[in-house]
Amino acid sequence: MARRVSWWKLGSIVVLAVIVVRGGACGACRGDAPVEPDRRLAAHLDRLCEVAEAGIDDPRAGVRRLMRYHGDHGPDMLEAFGATLVTIERIDDDEAHDRRARQARDRLQAPLLACGETWAEFAEAVEGDPEAAAILERGLDRLARTLEILLGAEGAAARGLRGLPAAVSARLDAATAPRRRR
Repeated sequence: MARRVSWWKLGSIVVLAVIVVRGGACGACRGDAPVEPDRRLAAHLDRLCEVAEAGIDDPRAGVRRLMRYHGDHGPDMLEAFGATLVTIERIDDDEAHDRRARQARDRLQAPLLACGETWAEFAEAVEGDPEAAAILERGLDRLARTLEILLGAEGAAARGLRGLPAAVSARLDAATAPRRRR
C-alpha cells in the first residue's frame, strides 16, 4: 500500500527549489533572463510551476521531471538564493536594506502564489497515483537522510524536514558558542 504524500512534503520540494540555485549556467539564468538573483530564482519557480502543471495529467512523469529539474538546476537555484541574501545584506542603510528584502520577498512569492492552485492539483494527482507518491516519498526520504548526514542533525529524518532547522540551529549554536577554558 502506498503511503500518502503530505502537502508539506510536496511544498518542501518547492521550498528546496528556492534554496537550490546557482546563476548563469541554466536556461532560467541565461539570455534575456533578469540579472538580479531574486529574479533568476523567481524564473526557476515559474519553470517549476510549468513542470507541476504538466505533471497533473501524468503524475509519475511529473514527479520525475520535478526531480530532474532540481538535479539540473539545483546549484543554480542555490546560488541565486545565496546571492539574493548577499545583495540585501550588503546594503548599509537599514531602510534601503528592508525595502530590498521586501522587494525580493515579493518577487519570490509571486510565482509561488500564482501557481498555488496548480501545485494543489499536482499534489492531488500525485496522491492519487501510488507509484508517483512512492517515487516522491523515496526522493524526499533520501534528501532528508543526506541532509541529516551532512549537517549532523540526528533524528531529523525521523521528524521530517520540519525538524531539520531546529537541529541545524542547535548544531550551529554549539559550534559557535565560546569555549570554556579548563
